[in-house]
Amino acid sequence: MDGLDGQYKDVRALARGIDIVEALADLGWVKPGALAAYVGLDRSSVYRLISTLSNKGYVVRRQEDGAVALTSRVARLSDGIREDELISQRIGPLMEKLTEEILWPSDFAGLVGGQITIQASTHNISPMSIHRRLVGKNRPLLNSALGRALLSALPPGALDAALSTALRLDGKDAVDISSREAVDRVLQGVHDDGYASAVGLAEANISAIALPVRAASRVVGALNITFFRSAMSPDTAAQKYLEPLRRCVKSIETVLN
Repeated sequence: MDGLDGQYKDVRALARGIDIVEALADLGWVKPGALAAYVGLDRSSVYRLISTLSNKGYVVRRQEDGAVALTSRVARLSDGIREDELISQRIGPLMEKLTEEILWPSDFAGLVGGQITIQASTHNISPMSIHRRLVGKNRPLLNSALGRALLSALPPGALDAALSTALRLDGKDAVDISSREAVDRVLQGVHDDGYASAVGLAEANISAIALPVRAASRVVGALNITFFRSAMSPDTAAQKYLEPLRRCVKSIETVLN
């Protein structure tokens, strides 16, 4: 793809620099002449690019023979691609299919820094939504269907850690989970029903049902369906939409695994 939707031309020096980084990732230690032949550039250009990358800390030169290689600093670039961003990119199309089928909007949220944070949403394409920008918004840890679904699937040690983190943050979530007895009672209700639900907790006029999402034997988040509180009860929503929600979760888990 040329630029953003073809609007801009490539920056040649940047493109060549990326070519050098990718080549070094393939080759390991390599002399500049061989590197130039590998990427199809003249030696003077390769030397300039290597010098720039070296000054930025991404390339190191071996004194003995002049060969060059990537430094560990390159790994920091991949660290910047957060797991939640990768997940949201991969599951977005599956969530869109769910919303196209049932019309009601859906959100995917993960546990980020002790908070339930929406990472992907179809409110922007749902004809049944009054919201458009929910990505990045937080939902209550215990008093939302998303939070309840996620917490209900955590193993005991991970659940303790999540609750401990929320308590240390000392916000509204800390008040909600101050009684472990109450937390256990809510989560037992999720297990008994086979899904999480909430009525007017995160927003007074909105209800939701939700299921946890697992990948690689761990809980990565939860997926909900939201609807107007006046439209139906969670029981009715579950009768109508729990099966499509389960299918979507299964598809997401297949993709993530």
